[in-house]
Amino acid sequence: MGRILVIDADAHRRVEFARALNAESHDVEFVGSSARARLAACASRPDLVILHGAFPDATCAEVCGALRRDSSTAQALLLVLGPLANEAFCIEAFEAGADDYVPTPYSTREVLLRIRALLRRIPARAWASNIVMGSVRIDRGTRRVTMAGKPVTLTRREFDLLMRLFDSRGRVLARETIVADVWPDDAPSPRVVDTTLKRLRKKLPGMGRRIRTVRGVGYELTPDAP
Repeated sequence: MGRILVIDADAHRRVEFARALNAESHDVEFVGSSARARLAACASRPDLVILHGAFPDATCAEVCGALRRDSSTAQALLLVLGPLANEAFCIEAFEAGADDYVPTPYSTREVLLRIRALLRRIPARAWASNIVMGSVRIDRGTRRVTMAGKPVTLTRREFDLLMRLFDSRGRVLARETIVADVWPDDAPSPRVVDTTLKRLRKKLPGMGRRIRTVRGVGYELTPDAP
């Protein structure tokens, strides 16, 4: 499992990527422009950035170069998906810092295998099954939650949202990214995240201090309460 940022201006492809990458249990964020990509990459510090073709506000090579020059993203792996019959595009991508290049049209299976190969360069992370956050204790395997020793009943979506925030603690997650991960088949409004978090904060009052709202973007679970 890796932290992946997908930059793709096509909303339909982003949905297809979400399904494929979530099935592989990756921690994924999606943006549709180079400007948002740079902000998201600096905030989330992904292991791998996938760039699909050119963007309305920049070329693929320009985005690769910007990511390589920024100290917070310089070590991220870069996978470019670009045209098959455009050698110049491919060369520019590699010269700008791309680690791999997959020509389009491509098979999703091949892209997933390339992703696996790239992520093997990164040491595996250990994912906690028993989580303690102040007075809140969570058993990921049984999906049981207690606060101050007392059971707290969470719905499936509330629990999944809490785990999504925990697995990306210290990083800002866009509402759209959370929806793609927690509601992959329902496609509700991004505002469903706000209402679900409101219920979570009510059921787990101590968590309210740790969940930071980033206006116009999304939410972050801070590593420590302020």
